[in-house]
Amino acid sequence: MKKSIAVLAVILYSSFLSYSQTVDKSAHEAFVLTRMVNKFHVDPRPVDEKFSVDVFSGMLNNTDPDRMFFNKGDIARLSVYSKTLDNEIKHSKTGYLTLFVNIYTQRLKQADSLIDVAGKSSIDFYTNEKFTIVERDLYPGSPAAMQQKLNKKLKGDVLDDLMDDLPANFKSFAAAKQKKYVDSAGTVDYKKDASALKRKINNILHGTHSITQYVGDIYCETIASCFDPHTEFFPPEEKENFESHLGKQPFLFGFKIKPDKNGGVDIDNLEPGSPAFKGGKLNKGDKFISIQWEGGEPITVSDMSVQEFSALLDDGAQKKALFVMKKSDGTITKVLLEKEQVAGDDDAKVKSFVLKGKNTVGYIYLPAFYEDWDTNNDGLNGCANDVGREILKLKKENINGLILDLRYNGGGSTEEATELAGMFIDAGPVEQVKDRGAKIFTMKDVNSGTIYDGPLVILVNGYSASATELIAGTLQDYHRAVIVGSSTYGKATAQIVLPMDTTVTPQNMAQKQTENYLKVTVGKLYRLNGTTAQLSGVKPDIVLPDILDGYITKEADEPFALHPNTIEPNKYYQPYAPLPLSKLAADVQTEIDTSKYFNSVKKVVANLKQDKSEKDLSLNFNEALKDNDAISTETENTTVPDVVSKKYTVQNNQYEIGRMQTDDYFKEVNEEFTHQVAVDPYISIAFDVLTQLKSQ
Repeated sequence: MKKSIAVLAVILYSSFLSYSQTVDKSAHEAFVLTRMVNKFHVDPRPVDEKFSVDVFSGMLNNTDPDRMFFNKGDIARLSVYSKTLDNEIKHSKTGYLTLFVNIYTQRLKQADSLIDVAGKSSIDFYTNEKFTIVERDLYPGSPAAMQQKLNKKLKGDVLDDLMDDLPANFKSFAAAKQKKYVDSAGTVDYKKDASALKRKINNILHGTHSITQYVGDIYCETIASCFDPHTEFFPPEEKENFESHLGKQPFLFGFKIKPDKNGGVDIDNLEPGSPAFKGGKLNKGDKFISIQWEGGEPITVSDMSVQEFSALLDDGAQKKALFVMKKSDGTITKVLLEKEQVAGDDDAKVKSFVLKGKNTVGYIYLPAFYEDWDTNNDGLNGCANDVGREILKLKKENINGLILDLRYNGGGSTEEATELAGMFIDAGPVEQVKDRGAKIFTMKDVNSGTIYDGPLVILVNGYSASATELIAGTLQDYHRAVIVGSSTYGKATAQIVLPMDTTVTPQNMAQKQTENYLKVTVGKLYRLNGTTAQLSGVKPDIVLPDILDGYITKEADEPFALHPNTIEPNKYYQPYAPLPLSKLAADVQTEIDTSKYFNSVKKVVANLKQDKSEKDLSLNFNEALKDNDAISTETENTTVPDVVSKKYTVQNNQYEIGRMQTDDYFKEVNEEFTHQVAVDPYISIAFDVLTQLKSQ
């Protein structure tokens, strides 16, 4: 007995020591983070009482965005630190973190139990019940209030699921049959959504990291975000994911996924040469039943959504996993896979087509400004070189105009953007950069000559950001391209990723290896005319209505976005002759004004801008159905029309025609992308602009 007590004491002490070390580590990381921001950030804000209030609010929003877990008493206890977190951070104190972890752990366990209780009662989807704004904004004051809020949150989620999956002929059902369907499908969806919420809670409490580390990482992430929207704390897996977006070959298992018709996730395709492909045990159509990360417990995934499953796979800290799969014949198989670095997804690379009509126009889609990580960053496989190769292919097709589509391109490497801009101008400055000092640095195209000097249109929208705005602004300043679309995102700042080490410098950062990293804003970007795209974005020369304008938030909506200013224009850039922008805009305005699609977009955006206020959420099925019908009508009117353009046909270059003869998956993806280009009304307008430019 005494031996058992002694063993238990050792276990408890070991657990306490591990917990204490994790809290101390997170508190130290927070201290190091603020020191590094103060050293490198282009415009660091003071870590003071106002900063404390922002971190305090951010922690609650990032751990409990729906205000379901913490109660009013918890907030009162935590509020002791609301104005003194600056002191906690500056002195690596752990009082706040320790209290937060303890309360959060209790509330998550309580919520887990309450979800089980909720699942035992029947659900009436026809009562006149609402989930009010007041309820959503307030923290519950008691376990009963917490139970009610959880119930309403789950019921609202179930109604969303029901709306997504209603049979096409549902309204033709008799009332009794409708109710039977709703009760049956609703019960299934409720169990699925409750299971997903319990799984989320369990992952926080017992996931690959302890809850102490989970909260500590969010603490550091929140502190970083309070300096500006693009300063970020990176645990190892997040750094890996960030680098993969910039072109570094990611660690992947090598399968593409799709929703299973009965719920869950299936394999859609296997990447040749990937771990999933080489194993020989997986096939298209296999369904995922569970996944067990090395050293962890099995996680049931048979009812997961594609989004939830994708998030699970993105856990870069875990490279090896055991998959339990259901084959098409119903048999169950187990497959052990280890993530490997594989060639980037074709979907994230440059694509090009030829638009063949009265005019022959090249079309290039660039989804991101990725770098060349895999050949010592010599540029051979960076996006600029990829675009250059596509331009050369298109020139063999005798194009007399080019569309560069940068819609939805959130940016990336400014070096790649500078090189790409240089392909369209003879030589000269491209962008101006100001760091925390007073000196202005000029990014230049040092190579004389161009790869393409013909008529050029750049397509942009509200998701076009950062390096994309650099390209659009530069070519606009040079009068080298016509910018078509809607105003861009408004991010004109530059970041670098540094190891979390106060002794690091940009010169020795490659030699420093740390567990966590910091992406910090080190520069402000300015156009050659001295203005900046920060907050305001790049204004198109020809503005097209865009449904995104009614939905998305931009840099100007971020609470800690850096404010813009102006600098002296660059004295050395020589713009080309002005383009006939007014005439070009007038020539296509009739088509825009008479377009059913663009007119529908205008109406929807106007309505959305008029009514952005939150509303009470009805939990009655019939009311939800009315709201869904109204949304469906709007969606139908603003869906890209599935009508192939009569102005041109969309063709592949000869290289890709040859590739499709040997790669069935590439052929399938290409056919889908080709169709999207053929029916896109924004590309149609860009084609007309180039046709008019050619005739000038």
